[in-house]
Amino acid sequence: MKRWAKDSKGKRYFYNVNGVKGYMATGWLTDRENNTRYFNPTSGYMTTRWATISNKKYYFYSGSGVAARSVFLTDKKNVTRYFTSKCFMAKGWATNKKQQKRYFDPNTGAMYKGFKKIGSDTYYFYSKSGVMATGWVTNSKKGYKYYFDPSTGVMATGTKTIDGKKYTFGSNGVLDTNPSTTTATSSRTIKNFLANALLPVGKTLYVWGGGHNWSDATRKGISPKWKQWYDSNSSSYNYRYYMDLSEATEQKGLDCSGFVGWSVYQIMQSRSGGPMYTDVSGNLGSLYSGKGMGTVVSQAQLASSNWKLYPGDIGYNSGHTWIVLGQCSDKSVVILHCTPNAGVQISGTPTPSGTYGSQAIKLAETYMSRYPGASKYDYHESSGNYIRNGAYFRWNRSTLSDPNGYLNKTANQILADLF
Repeated sequence: MKRWAKDSKGKRYFYNVNGVKGYMATGWLTDRENNTRYFNPTSGYMTTRWATISNKKYYFYSGSGVAARSVFLTDKKNVTRYFTSKCFMAKGWATNKKQQKRYFDPNTGAMYKGFKKIGSDTYYFYSKSGVMATGWVTNSKKGYKYYFDPSTGVMATGTKTIDGKKYTFGSNGVLDTNPSTTTATSSRTIKNFLANALLPVGKTLYVWGGGHNWSDATRKGISPKWKQWYDSNSSSYNYRYYMDLSEATEQKGLDCSGFVGWSVYQIMQSRSGGPMYTDVSGNLGSLYSGKGMGTVVSQAQLASSNWKLYPGDIGYNSGHTWIVLGQCSDKSVVILHCTPNAGVQISGTPTPSGTYGSQAIKLAETYMSRYPGASKYDYHESSGNYIRNGAYFRWNRSTLSDPNGYLNKTANQILADLF
């Protein structure tokens, strides 16, 4: 009698030959070559592909029925799993003979790759091997440095002493390479917010998506790449030629919401590498108010206040966002924003009734003329009537204080003080 048999449906059976009689194999069976198979205890069918046996998962090759053993298998979706020396699929933490650690999803068995949070801690697993990182790790493409505890693999955040030296890491684990650039909480004032927002004026062009990449959105200070891009272009610059949204392009400048998000970061965070304050323009009010930083003022509320705006207010609509530098006696406002024409600049709005030739526009023309780029690029010192367009985010006084009395100053007085 043959040891193997197949029925009309293609199901395979195995028979142990014992003298004259043959006994159908059931359950686990390991042959002389150490190949392990499993046969249904009732029907004797040889198991193929996936099977759960005694609460453990196994994989049996479809042709031979041999159980996967001591092997990594990667499926069509690029999910990698490991099958132990006892053939069952690995779950949770696993350590090999070299003391290298990996982690496999407790439900699916998928091997973790990249940054992963397990419990309250963050780890990094190398993308090819799945091995847990320890010690210093550098992202070669972006230049970011991370540190993972040599024993536990937990990613370092905050201030850590490593080999006797203190290092500071952001909440995302990136090493702060410029720890000397800080803003103390006591320096969170309206004046400092506006002074920081003025820094990119005349130095930074409009770049689609600029300021939305993590490195710039959480940067303290101006990126040297912004000024390099600004200086290397001519008056014919057109941002539409640079809309590929690659990180290399985004790092060359800022767009409107990237500028506002970067400006807010300067006053809210003491070091590079913290949480981002950048989003699309229409979401900024809810983003900042949701963090408890202030409140949103609607058009109806503005109208009821006779269009009263304050220095530091952040205006926004679905397509643009801007920072109020100050209001004039004719109710027009001087604003800071990043425009497609020439980048970060000072502009003036018309009056709420739409009258151009306003006091704010004249002030914007006066102060923008101080920048060398004013004769090179197409700065528009007169903006749209943003007073009557969009909502405004207004800072809580507990978030930004006003020891300099800016809330009671006109735009002219504020500009004179800042310049």
